[in-house]
Amino acid sequence: MGILNTAINMATNTINKEQKVKKEIDHLPKNESDLIERRERSEKLIHNKSLMSSAAAVVPIPGVDVTADMKIMTDIIEEINAIYGLSHKQVSGYTDEMKQKIVFSAAKTGSDFIGKKISKGLVAVLFKTLLRREVLKQSKWVPVIGQAVSGTISYYMMQRLGKAHIEKCEKVARALI
Repeated sequence: MGILNTAINMATNTINKEQKVKKEIDHLPKNESDLIERRERSEKLIHNKSLMSSAAAVVPIPGVDVTADMKIMTDIIEEINAIYGLSHKQVSGYTDEMKQKIVFSAAKTGSDFIGKKISKGLVAVLFKTLLRREVLKQSKWVPVIGQAVSGTISYYMMQRLGKAHIEKCEKVARALI
């Protein structure tokens, strides 16, 4: 599994270098144009990570897709938090008053990920919930189409996770503007 994490990290670094993406911003969004710019960056990130997830799902080795998805989900959440100035590291550097506002706004949106250290256990719970919903919806197609559907489902799940997290980060950021 360490080899898989290394491969995913290498692919992520290559994509980030090609796009010259600055992962972390040292401040919260100040206006609506900041939010729009950060949404665009986040959506590009989600697209690239979703493609990586889809590629891992097509690999016919049992467990590779689940392991890759867990790593990719963690990366998506951490990197979107950083883009919006809401990562654990960034929030730790804000004033106590700002930290309280962020935590309160995050709690109102129902996010367990904003401004906090992302644990594998927390991501595993989210992954299992999403997986259960999607498998129930798509299970009738899996025996017919196979791995192609697996890759498509994986892509779709990453897109949903990422876009839902963007919405939550934007709600928190808007509350702080």
